[in-house]
Amino acid sequence: AVVSTQSGHYGRDILRMDFASLVEICIKGLSGFDAETQAADTRLQELLDSHAHLDDAEETFVVEVFSGCVRYHSLLTVTVENFYLDEGKKMMRKDSVLYRIFSYLAMLRLDDLGFENFESFIIKQDTLKMYSFLKYLFDLPKLQSWLKNKWCHIYDQKFIEESVLPNLLKNMDEAQTLISHLNDKLRNKPAPKKPSTITEPEPFKLTKVKPRSLPMPEPVPKLKATNPVPTSTYKSPREEIELMKKKEEHKKRSEVLLENVRGLSANHTRTAKSLKTQDRLNTIVKESDAQLKFDSHKARPIPKKVMENNTPIKLNAAAILREDALYAKREEEELKKIVGVLSGEGTDDNFQIWKKQRDEELRKEEAEHQTRKKMIGLISYEEAMLAKQRLTENNKSKVLKMKVEADKMLKEFLICQLRQEEEIREKVLSIQDSHLQTKAAQQKLQDLKRKMVQDVHAESAALMQIAVEEAAKDMDRKMQLIQEIRAFDRTSIDTVKFVDLTSTAGFGFLCEMSIAELRERIVLMNEEKSRDLEEKRGDILAEKVSYKKMIEQKLDAISHNRELIGKDAAKKSKEKEKLKSPPQVQSSEIDAMQKRLEEKRAERMKMKSTQQMTMQSLPVKRAVNLEAEKRAMEERRWKELENTRERVAKMNTKTVGYRDTLLT
Repeated sequence: AVVSTQSGHYGRDILRMDFASLVEICIKGLSGFDAETQAADTRLQELLDSHAHLDDAEETFVVEVFSGCVRYHSLLTVTVENFYLDEGKKMMRKDSVLYRIFSYLAMLRLDDLGFENFESFIIKQDTLKMYSFLKYLFDLPKLQSWLKNKWCHIYDQKFIEESVLPNLLKNMDEAQTLISHLNDKLRNKPAPKKPSTITEPEPFKLTKVKPRSLPMPEPVPKLKATNPVPTSTYKSPREEIELMKKKEEHKKRSEVLLENVRGLSANHTRTAKSLKTQDRLNTIVKESDAQLKFDSHKARPIPKKVMENNTPIKLNAAAILREDALYAKREEEELKKIVGVLSGEGTDDNFQIWKKQRDEELRKEEAEHQTRKKMIGLISYEEAMLAKQRLTENNKSKVLKMKVEADKMLKEFLICQLRQEEEIREKVLSIQDSHLQTKAAQQKLQDLKRKMVQDVHAESAALMQIAVEEAAKDMDRKMQLIQEIRAFDRTSIDTVKFVDLTSTAGFGFLCEMSIAELRERIVLMNEEKSRDLEEKRGDILAEKVSYKKMIEQKLDAISHNRELIGKDAAKKSKEKEKLKSPPQVQSSEIDAMQKRLEEKRAERMKMKSTQQMTMQSLPVKRAVNLEAEKRAMEERRWKELENTRERVAKMNTKTVGYRDTLLT
């Protein structure tokens, strides 16, 4: 059956569907479904997957009916339960899902579905079931009395009166005819014949003659695009391109290696850190220390240039008043302290003296501890260097043996490689000869094709030139006609009207006035407004002057207070500098460690001098090789140190950024 929906959610599509099978699919989805134990989306997806043959319109119908019955479950169950108590006493309880679907379509979606489609759904079902259900649902006294009251217990009365009842009341007449048709069908009454319609002749619908329009000029024909020459004719073979690429890569690699060798300095084997790395490490340590000051003030510090030049900072009125209030509060606190001292309260001078002595003792102990740690580190470094020198001597003997073996293996490898290169060279020469023969044949073919293409191009160009000339003549004639017609249309008609600004419109109103009088009145009104503005400006200026005087007085008081605070800060900074200078440490333990360090250092220097003597005694080539190996090892060690430092710095910056995000 083919059904066209009326309007609403289903749109203007034409649904090609079997009504009975669609209702059976909906019954299958709703029967046994419990919203508390299973999700509606999963149940609907399983239903659609099991019926994948449905098209888009049928699928939307199933989705709408299923979701609507789930959403308005309480309303539909009340309707069906009352039906079983009233008209459906003899009906079976297993058809309750069927009655719920039709009650949803009739009560909530009848306007969207259309009564014709609803009727086709009803006819496909059992006649007795549908007759008893429609008779109950479209009973006007029941709808307006107790059935409406039952619905109002579940939903708002406004929703029932605006969304549910109108669908039933609008289609009451058509529903009654459908109920009577079902009753006749149950009683086996023949259906009444439709009266035959008399054909009435209609007049012919003749199209009106359109006014003649000016024809647009035909476009000038263009030359056809010729087939392009194939790219393979002017391109070199792929093997040559690959060889050229490899050559360029080898050349670039050798240039990079040469630049690296040239960039090496004479003192690159030094183990000490460069100034750049030291500065970088110091900055990293300072940044990490600064980020650990969680209790510090959050405000931005004053730039160093401003502090060095002692340039005055311009403050706004709010900042001046705030600072003045702060200094006034401090003065009140100092006055309270003075009054307390005069009244006999004690001071904390003795405590401060004891605190300074204790801090000095702690500083000395800390300095002694630091020097002890430093000496231990230096001694361990010297011992490590001695162990390293002994290790290098052992490794040198091993390396000499390995190099002799490596020289033998290298000679054998070079002989094998020379043989392979000769074989490859012979193969390449044979392939090049075959390529040269094919190129000559391809060149002859290209010449023949080029001649044929040139002849065809010449003929087509001559024919096209003739067609272009004829089209240009025709175009000139048409353009002249269009210009004449447009010139005729553009002839203007004089429509000039003079206006007297001193005269009125003449409508007879009491408030009527001319444009000149209106302009004069506007000028007078503007003059009054300008006078009012001048008076307001004068008042504002007087207020500003008085406010400015008050702020200047407060600024003088602030500058005096700042001078006093600066003097106190200078005294405190001097005391801090005294505290920063490290105290002199003297102890027998540290002196003994210093002597031990000097002994270890002297022993290391002796071993180093003996190694240098042995290096001088070695032949020149061997010494050069050893120096190169030493440089390579030092470079590798240096790079490893740099990489570890960079990795640590990155980790610190990441952790600090994460802390900042957490704090913000």
